[in-house]
Amino acid sequence: MRVVAFVACLAVLSTVLRPEASLAQPSGPSQYRPALRAKGQHAEMQAAAVATAAPTATANPEPIPIPPTFYSVSHLGDHLHAVRWELAVVGAAIATVGIKDWDWGNGSGFQTIEEGWFSKNTRHGGMDKIGHSFSTYVIADLLTDRIRANASDPAGAPITASLIAFGIMGLVETLDGFTGRHRFSREDIIANGAGALFSVFRNSIPGLREKLDWRIMYTPASFERPGITGENGILPPYERQRYIMALKGSGFETLKNTPLRYLELHTGFDARGFEEKERELGYPIERSLYIGLGLNLNEVLFGSGPTPNLARYKDTLPGWAVRKTFEYVQVPYTSVYYENRFSTVRRMGTTFRD
Repeated sequence: MRVVAFVACLAVLSTVLRPEASLAQPSGPSQYRPALRAKGQHAEMQAAAVATAAPTATANPEPIPIPPTFYSVSHLGDHLHAVRWELAVVGAAIATVGIKDWDWGNGSGFQTIEEGWFSKNTRHGGMDKIGHSFSTYVIADLLTDRIRANASDPAGAPITASLIAFGIMGLVETLDGFTGRHRFSREDIIANGAGALFSVFRNSIPGLREKLDWRIMYTPASFERPGITGENGILPPYERQRYIMALKGSGFETLKNTPLRYLELHTGFDARGFEEKERELGYPIERSLYIGLGLNLNEVLFGSGPTPNLARYKDTLPGWAVRKTFEYVQVPYTSVYYENRFSTVRRMGTTFRD
């Protein structure tokens, strides 16, 4: 429940920091208007004096520059206030998973651990690191959308959203440090930072969001070897996950009016044989890279073009929910891959079935 308390603090802080009005005013900030009037009166007095001394002289007042608006604490306060309810939902969801799946609240002392990255002697083969990075990215990406929709000045929305997501996931990692099962890992913190930075780049570079998605595919039992079917937690286990980068044809102007707009180029990664159930069954340690083609379901369902679809429902709440789901989740059986198992370690003295 510490995450809920943290989110509540953010909501209170956003109320304190929220500016009274929009940070961007087309006619210029109101606090400069008295100074402008004073300067105008001063200019009139000078003009009168000059006219008395030299009647042929003409006044040439310089335009008053409008100070530029930068990302600031005021932006942060405005953005936090704009997503206060979304933060409450995220906090409640993480607290639920933390208590149910991550052993929060067991009263253990704070501990740290060196987990490594993607090597064969790590606990999850790097899947946990990608999971941390992906979770931070998704939280930041969703908050970016909500800040842009609700803030009085959405400038810098990707920065605020990524800072918030990194802070939330950092708090999650700190709470993990008080569980004897997980412990605090600096590798996880770095992975969180990578996910936050990816969200900033994807939402700041023009056209990148239309071209590139990062997704998770939760593989059904038919994808896996016999025996790997148990699911006791809220989140899918690592042995049932695959992470995919999708380059979308619909994001390129030259392909928008061709059938290639429905296709995506995929690259992916997964690791198998690292989990306890897999070890018990004697499955080998494997890490695999994938390359293949996928079907852009959002383009099929909501894209513009001569093909009848659900484009008219694109901006409804159900349409938004479906589009966001397909932005972060790869539906099984909608893609084909070539697999390269770049590292396979067979367990000695055991047998397994393919």
